[in-house]
Amino acid sequence: MAKKKQNSEEIYIDHLVASIQMRCQLISRSLKLDSGIEATRVAGFAIGFGLALLFVVVIPALVLYAYGML
Repeated sequence: MAKKKQNSEEIYIDHLVASIQMRCQLISRSLKLDSGIEATRVAGFAIGFGLALLFVVVIPALVLYAYGML
């Protein structure tokens, strides 16, 4: 069976459809990433605050207490 030769309009439409599909996939991935970030924003902030408190206050206080300077 011989393959039908496409004219320039069909090629343009195929290219346009492929371009639209690619853009839709990129937008979808971006929205999924944004929603994932927003869903974990509060937990991430709490964990970051806890680690900062641990590194800035708790560990130095324990070291100073261990060496008898506190």
